[in-house]
Amino acid sequence: MPAASHGQAGSYSAAGSNRAYAVVLLIVVVFILYGSLFPFEYRERFYPGGPVAYLLSTWRDWDRRGDLLSNILLYLPFGFFATCALPPRIATVLRALLTTVAGTALACGIEIAQFHDAGRVTSMGDVEANAIGAALGAIAAAVIGASLRWPLVRELAAHPAAATLLAMYFGYRLYPYVPMIDLHKYWHALRPILRTPSLPPDELTRYVITWLFIAVVVHSLYGFRGFLLLFPLLCGAEFLGKILIIGNFLKPTDVAGAGVAYLLWVLLRWLPGRFVIVTLAFAAMITAERLEPFQFLTVPNAFGWIPFASFMRGSIGVAMQAFCQKFYEYGGLIWLLGRCGVMLPFGSALTATLLLATSVAECWLAGRSAEITDAVMALVIGGAFALLRRGASARAVAAPPPDVAALEHARFAEAILVQHGVAAATPAPSRRRGRKYAPYVPPHLRG
Repeated sequence: MPAASHGQAGSYSAAGSNRAYAVVLLIVVVFILYGSLFPFEYRERFYPGGPVAYLLSTWRDWDRRGDLLSNILLYLPFGFFATCALPPRIATVLRALLTTVAGTALACGIEIAQFHDAGRVTSMGDVEANAIGAALGAIAAAVIGASLRWPLVRELAAHPAAATLLAMYFGYRLYPYVPMIDLHKYWHALRPILRTPSLPPDELTRYVITWLFIAVVVHSLYGFRGFLLLFPLLCGAEFLGKILIIGNFLKPTDVAGAGVAYLLWVLLRWLPGRFVIVTLAFAAMITAERLEPFQFLTVPNAFGWIPFASFMRGSIGVAMQAFCQKFYEYGGLIWLLGRCGVMLPFGSALTATLLLATSVAECWLAGRSAEITDAVMALVIGGAFALLRRGASARAVAAPPPDVAALEHARFAEAILVQHGVAAATPAPSRRRGRKYAPYVPPHLRG
């Protein structure tokens, strides 16, 4: 390819990557605004100096642990995708700084708007937690961008949908992410395995299917040899987190399910329809979770048409954990359908249809909130996957592999030295008689 067209293709690909991440960032901002200002009921409120003065007066306030973690997690995607959306020509440190400032400004604006929002509390502690989340997300994007030479990180960056599913799964399983140094706590976390081990069939089946899904994701990222090594390491990390993190304990079904899933995938990988089997099992698990205990009422409850209303009513920590669970389950089903050959739009539509049907059925279940949230969430996840895939593909086109780029630079430097008589040319085979080497032509001079 000529140099001009190669450079134009690289610039167009980089621009396409930035636009894709910018659209994902817009989705994140809309979600933050919706979750922070719901139910959009405003009231008259007076404070000397206005809402800004009230916000500044709360600078000593600090969130409780659950709210603190939730507010940090809420702005992590903002920091990550905002950094990815900025042009690569801007220095990494400057992009991270701009992202942190933008996240802090967004948080301040929302807190000021919450001053008149019924049921909301304006607090500088929320702004500080949101700023920390935006900064951590920006740092994560910078570290991933600088670590693309590492095979583990490079595969995650090349497959953002699978990487997001892994992050959401462990975000759900290891909440609230706060370890403890307490031997009594460790004993309490291990006691279900050491003293009273039990393997209820339904719970064991759920863990087997869940770990089987994780096995498929790891295998798709790193191949079978990578799976043999990395899957046990991921299981061990999750088990260790269950022991160390406050409020968690290790279940025998969790450990047994991981072992059974490991052996099952070693056997299933030889079957042509292995992805179909895992997909059907995963869809059945989601359906069973949503319809348990299968005791239906005679008079149905009302169906909720306001998206994400159930997330806003309870604890923000519980809502964040539930969001991570729903994301990895619904997104996992979409991803598995793609592995079966189903195109992303159709996979998203099929998943949304299944969730809508089970949501309607939940009207006849006691204690369930039947609403449109899950179907809408599946469509949003499908759209986000499409944008992330487009962004990763554009970046792969825009930036050649590091080894190839280094080789091109080395050969170009050698050609310059040869032209000036400083070094001898590297011998290369040639078909023409009398020529002992083929001169190197830089890429931008090739026809």
